[in-house]
Formats: sequence, C-alpha cells, structure tokens
Amino acid sequence: MFKAFQALSHVNCKTTVSVALCAAFLTGCGATGDIAENVISGGAEPVQVSRETFAPPVPCPPLQMKTNSHLIREFVRGKDGERDGLIYQALVEDSAVSCSQEADGQRRLKLGFTGDVTPGPAWRGGDVVLPLRVTIPASSDADQKPLVSEVIQIPVSIEAGGRGQQWTYVDEKFVIPMNQGSKIQFGFDEGRRR
Repeated sequence: MFKAFQALSHVNCKTTVSVALCAAFLTGCGATGDIAENVISGGAEPVQVSRETFAPPVPCPPLQMKTNSHLIREFVRGKDGERDGLIYQALVEDSAVSCSQEADGQRRLKLGFTGDVTPGPAWRGGDVVLPLRVTIPASSDADQKPLVSEVIQIPVSIEAGGRGQQWTYVDEKFVIPMNQGSKIQFGFDEGRRR
C-alpha cells in the first residue's frame, strides 16, 4: 500500500511541477492571453456569424398541382382537337418552393416552375403567354377567401418552324402569415389563354 501511495504521489508531483513550469513560462512571456487566443483561432481574425445561419428552416406549405391543369393546348378557331389545328401545347413539368422569414415574422415564398412549349402544325412564330395561376388558401375551408389568387403571365418566344422551348419562372413576391396557408395550388388557367 505504501508503494502504491508513493507511485501516486510521484505522478501527482510530476503533473503539478509540469503545470507550474508551463504557467511560469507563459507568465514570463507576459502574453498568456495572446498566445492562447492565437492558438485557439489559428491566428485568424474572429469570424462574424449571422444568427440566421443557425436558425431552423422556415416551414413551407406543400405545392399541389390543380387537377388536369398541367397541360394547355391552343387550337385554331373551329379546329379544336384536330392535329393540323394545333397552334401549340405547353406543360408544367416541375415546381419547387422555399421559404424565408421576414423581419415582421411573415413568410416570403420563393416559387419556381419549369416546363416547355411545343409548337404545333398551325404555329406561325411569335410569342406565347402562358397563364399560370397560383392560389394559396388561408385554410381548408373552401368558402374562406384565399390569401393569394393570382395569374402569372409567363412569356415564351418561338420562331416559325422552331422546336419546343423550355421555360422557367421564379418569383419571390408572395408573402403570407407564418401560421396560415395550408398549401400552394398551381396550374394553367384555361380561362386566361392568349
């Protein structure tokens, strides 16, 4: 038991002496704080980190395409449904949403949509304006006025004899309350074709 005590005392003495010598050395340099700061920071300036960097993500309402609204076709008058009367057809192929918090606590939505326009046999070249409606109901109650209901006009140009044209639309103009908006509905608005 005496030998075990001696061994422990010897280790403790060595540790105590080592710590004391290091402290004396650092104090003798007169720059204990500077050395420690340089070792910890790697000699670099402190980096300012925004609170938003570690903030949890802002939840977004889910995107939902309205039934039978992904495709729109334009025909020459009197030739509806006929192949040689097709002026163009357009599709919505993909969509995405992300949200950020505004200073007043509301959510700003960043909406993105992509698709294509394919000219038909009756296409003579020019511009197509695709009417994409975005609706954000305030709740699941269909009788309640929606927070947003707007037709976005998406212009696409195709030359005569040209091939299909991809289109992309990104918008950040919609702002809704944080606790409202059960979903984001979208799709072509047949009543607004041009």
